[in-house]
Amino acid sequence: MKILREVPPPQPKNNFVAIDLEMFGLNPNQLHRPTSGEFACLSIATDPNTVYVVTDKEQLYQTYINLTDAVHCFHHAKFDVTHLRRWIGYPPRKRLWDTMLIERIMWGGYFDLYALDHLARRWLDIRLNKSQQKTFENATELSEEQILYAAMDASVTRQIAVEQRKVIRKKDFIVWRDIDLPALWAYMDFQGFAINVAEWKALAEKNENRAKEIEEGLPFNPRSPKQVKDYLSKKGFKRLTSTGEETLNKFITQYPDVPARELAEQVLECRKYHTRSSRYGFKFIEKYLEHDIQFDVDMIYCDYHTIGAETGRTASSSPNMQNIPARDTNDFRNCFIARPDNVLLVCDYSQQEPGVSAHLSQDEKLIDIINSGQDIYISVAKNIFNEEIKKGDNRRKTMKSLVLGTNYGLSPWGLASRENITKAEAGKLINKYFRTFPGVAMWVGRQSKRKDYVETAMGRRIWLNRYSGQVERNALNAPIQGTAADMTKLAVARLHQNWKYPYPFPVVATVHDEIVLDVPKKHAQKVASFVKKTMEDVAQEVCPSVIIKADVVIGSTWGAKE
Repeated sequence: MKILREVPPPQPKNNFVAIDLEMFGLNPNQLHRPTSGEFACLSIATDPNTVYVVTDKEQLYQTYINLTDAVHCFHHAKFDVTHLRRWIGYPPRKRLWDTMLIERIMWGGYFDLYALDHLARRWLDIRLNKSQQKTFENATELSEEQILYAAMDASVTRQIAVEQRKVIRKKDFIVWRDIDLPALWAYMDFQGFAINVAEWKALAEKNENRAKEIEEGLPFNPRSPKQVKDYLSKKGFKRLTSTGEETLNKFITQYPDVPARELAEQVLECRKYHTRSSRYGFKFIEKYLEHDIQFDVDMIYCDYHTIGAETGRTASSSPNMQNIPARDTNDFRNCFIARPDNVLLVCDYSQQEPGVSAHLSQDEKLIDIINSGQDIYISVAKNIFNEEIKKGDNRRKTMKSLVLGTNYGLSPWGLASRENITKAEAGKLINKYFRTFPGVAMWVGRQSKRKDYVETAMGRRIWLNRYSGQVERNALNAPIQGTAADMTKLAVARLHQNWKYPYPFPVVATVHDEIVLDVPKKHAQKVASFVKKTMEDVAQEVCPSVIIKADVVIGSTWGAKE
C-alpha cells in the first residue's frame, strides 16, 4: 500500500473512493456531536493500493472538490460527514456508499456485528489491528503508526465496498438508494430537542423518593433477586423460577389471592421508579445537556442510527430518546419543550401496524375496516363479541392485545397472562379472530413456515435464524415491524428532501411511528398540513391497498399528544 501525504488528484466519475476521518480528543460520551475534538487527518483510498492522507484541514475543501464525481465510500458515514461539515460544505449526495449500512441491509438478522473489523474478516479474510484507535483520544500530533492505521482503514473500506457492490441484490440497492440513504441525510440535519431542566430535575427527585419510599416499606431488598425470590416463595408463589418482570407478572395472574401478589406488585413498582430515577435522572442531564446560545435554551442532542435493528427500524443513543417512558405517563415527555416562540408538532401514524398487517395479509375484511377509518379494535370487538363497544371498554384493550399479538405469534398463554383471562378464553379469542379474518390466518400460516428470510413491503430482507426458538415469531413480526419502519423513515426522508421553509429542517425526534418537529408558531398550521400529507402519501406508496392516516397535534411539550 502506497501512502501519499497530499491532496488526491481529481477522480474519475463514479470511481469508488473510501474516506476515513480521524479526530483527536473527542468526547467519548458524544462522538456524534461536532462540539469536541480536533482534526487529525483524512485518509482517501482511490484504488486498492493507493491512499492519500491529508493532515491540514485547510486542504479539505480542495480534497472534496477533487472527489466530487466519485462515489464516496464510508464506514459509518454519519460520523465522518457530521464532523467534516465543521470545515467544509458537504451537501446531501446520491453517490455515497456506507459499508456499515449496506451490510445491515444485505445481512440484517444474519450477522450481529457490523464494525469495520468484522466486515474485513467476512469480506477480505483479514483481521484489522484496531489497537491504535484509542490513541487518538489523548493525542495532539499524528504518529507514523496512526497514519498507517488511518490509511489501512480507508483501504479496507474501499475493498469491502467493491466486494459488496459485486453481489448486492437489486432490491437491497433500491432500499439503500430510496429509503436509507435519503433518511441518513435527514438524520444528520435533526435539530436538538429543548428541555426544561428544572422540571426534569424535579421529576428525577420525585421518582427517586418514590422508589425509596416503596423500598423502605418492604421486608426485603427489592433489588436483590435472591431475597425477592426467597420471600415471595414463602408468601405463596410456589416454584417461583426467577424474579424478572415477565415471570412476576405471570405469578401475579396465577396466584391473585396470596400475600406474595401485593408484594410482587410493589417490587415491580419500586424497580420502575428506581430505573426512572437512575436512567432518566440527574446523570442524564449531567452527561448530555448542551446550551444553545442562539435560543438561550438547554438542549439534548441524541444520536439517531439509520438502521438500529435487524428489521431496519431506527435506534437512538447518547441518550436513547426512543426509550423515554411514555406508555403510562407523559411526565418525562412534558419536560421536552418547544424553543422560544415555537411550538411542537407531534405527528404519528394512526393504526400503522394493523394497517401494515392488513396490506401484507391482503385480508379483505381487515382492509375494509382499515380503509373505513373506524377504530380497528372496536370493529374487531364487534365481530368477536357481536355487540358494539365504546373506547373506554376494557374489551377494546383485549382486542388491541389480540390484534397486535397475532403479528408476533402471541400464544393463548401469553394473551391470558396479559389480559388476566383464562388460557381457554384466550384460545377461543385467537381462534375466533382467525376465523373472522381468514386472510390473516393464511398469512400467519405461510410466514410461520419461513426459515430463511422474510421481506418488508419495500423489499428489505430480514434473515431468520432457523435454529432459534423465536424463528416463527420473527417470521411474523419482522415484515410488519420492518415495513412500518421503512414507512416512517421514508416519510422523514421526504420531509427533508422537500423542505422549503426559510429555517433549518426542524425535526427533533422520531420514535417508531412518530415524528416530532419544532417550528415557529406562525408556520405551525401550514407545516402541520405539509407533514400530514407527506406522511399519508408515503403510507399509500408503501402499502397501496390500505389507507393509513397521520395525526398531528400542536402543543408546547412533547406530551401534548396523550
